[in-house]
Parts: sequence; structure tokens; C-alpha cells
Amino acid sequence: MMGGSSFPFCAWPPRGLPGCHWPGLSHGHRVYRGSGGISSVDFARPVGYAQCDATVIRLVGLGHQRLARYTYVARPVAGAAWLETPDLSNACEVETDADGDWLGNRPAGVDWLSAEVGSGGRITVSWSYRMPPGRPAPTDFGVYCSPGPRIASGNPSAVVNYTRAGIVSHTFDLADGVSYWFAVTARLGGVESRMPAPIGPFMADDSAPLAPSVTVSPAF
Repeated sequence: MMGGSSFPFCAWPPRGLPGCHWPGLSHGHRVYRGSGGISSVDFARPVGYAQCDATVIRLVGLGHQRLARYTYVARPVAGAAWLETPDLSNACEVETDADGDWLGNRPAGVDWLSAEVGSGGRITVSWSYRMPPGRPAPTDFGVYCSPGPRIASGNPSAVVNYTRAGIVSHTFDLADGVSYWFAVTARLGGVESRMPAPIGPFMADDSAPLAPSVTVSPAF
């Protein structure tokens, strides 16, 4: 929401917006903001406005705190009565780092996560990823393995490159008799998706027999 054919909402009272003077420009968007998730957005107080031909919205002087999350929503308005669509589909989140700068686009998280205990102390973690429309594709996945359920993002135990949407897996070789918890995040340019609740505990078993080999041959 930076740049483009637009202007700060505070510069014009609602009935003084240019669209009210020129009917051909009466369709546009009101922009709202909340400190937190979508439930924090204040739809009684717009923070910006864009005409219908604006592809990007410039917002000036709002300010962003450090290590904070904001949600912006643009809602279409039309007609001389400024009828507004109660829509939540055109929304985005903005998160800041310790310096108050924008972190970047956060990719969507994984859909589900599971783990399977195998032979020789191996545990295979599998997850599904689906690309939501309009969201950026991740560069890779951070796979976390920990002896406890409290897993902090930022330093994954393994990294798996993203190639396409679907089911992905990674196998860990772990210590026998130790229980582990797992979590997976999608990552894009150093920005991680939100971490789902870790799954576990799963105990590695080094004494489990190796999986038998299977030979398949055609018979006529």
C-alpha cells in the first residue's frame, strides 16, 4: 500500500472527496487499519481513501511501532451515498522488526503436519502446503525438531526447498529412546509464516527392525 494515484484521507472530509464532485470518479476504496489481527480493525474510522483508478494506495503519517503487527483492509464504496461493501477479502498484514521497519510479505503457513516413527531411530515429518491466491510462494520450509513442545522460530533443525504445492517430507536420524516434538514453517526471504502448534511427543526407536525389502515382478 505504497505509492500510486491516491492521497491521504485526512486531507478531504468524506463529502469533500473528489469523487463527490465528479460522478465519474465516485467509485473507490476506503482503507481501515487495526493494531493486531483482522478483529482489531476499526471500521468506524477510515485511515485512507483511493479513487477507482488507483492500483496502489499511499498512506502518510500513520506510524508503526516496533515489533508490532497491523492489519489493513480496503473496502469498495460506490454512488453518491457512499455505499460501502462489508468485505474482508482485500486485507493484508504489516509486521515490523526491532527498528520499526517492515519485515516483508509473510507466506502462508502449512495446512497440516504429521510424523511417523521408522526404523533405525528415524522419524519422518510430513506436511501439506497449498498456495493461497494472491500470496507469495515460499522459498523453503523450516523444519523444527526439539525434545520439548516449546519451539521458537528462527533457527530450524533442517531446511527443505520449496518446489511446488503438495505433500512434502523430511526424515531425521535421532537418538534412541528420546521423545521429540516437531513444527514446520514456510519461509520467504528471511520471513517465516506463523508457526502452528508443534506435534508430539514421538519417541525415536533405534532397535526397531529395518523395513523389509519388497520385490515386485510381473507374472503372466
